[in-house]
Amino acid sequence: MVEWGAVIIGFVLSIILGALFAVIIPLWGGMLGLLVAGMVVGYMVGGDAANGMINGAVSGAFGGIMLALLLLIFGTLIAGLIGLTVAAVTSIVVFVGLIGVIIIMAVGGAIGSVVKGEA
Repeated sequence: MVEWGAVIIGFVLSIILGALFAVIIPLWGGMLGLLVAGMVVGYMVGGDAANGMINGAVSGAFGGIMLALLLLIFGTLIAGLIGLTVAAVTSIVVFVGLIGVIIIMAVGGAIGSVVKGEA
């Protein structure tokens, strides 16, 4: 079962920690921030590894979808039809990268649930 409070917190943490770790560790920091955010989500929901994995993956998917929608909205508002076209192409790239984000956050969620050990 998806716990939306943990998903929203994980979404916000993935943005904050991803950006913060990307500045501190330039090459792998963003992925490490996503992994830590997934671990926090998994720890919050507890249960078995599958429960943490599902909640972590939903949190990662929610972040990618929100990023794509914001790109489309602001790209259209700022640059009109050209901005919509550029934002649409960028959103397709974001959706392809979304698979990696989902996998990283799902692994983090599984680790966080196992660490809590409430099964």
